[in-house]
Amino acid sequence: MGSRPLMRLVKLSKFREMVYAEGSAPCLETLRARIHDIPGGTIQLGRYYVDLDEYDRATGLRSSIEARIKVLRADPLLEGLV
Repeated sequence: MGSRPLMRLVKLSKFREMVYAEGSAPCLETLRARIHDIPGGTIQLGRYYVDLDEYDRATGLRSSIEARIKVLRADPLLEGLV
């Protein structure tokens, strides 16, 4: 049998900070209610998590972040900040 790859789980509150802009994030109650609609969303022992690898595969989060960093690094006004 093949082994299942390890999941990079993050608490739902941390996921909220990582993915949503400040002031535009849904409340935790809303995210909990929709946990199964979030790619990688899971409940373990009554706690809410998101598997970042599964979320990334579904949304392309990592590649979009890397592309944004590349654009920011090319901006001469931000030299030394990014």
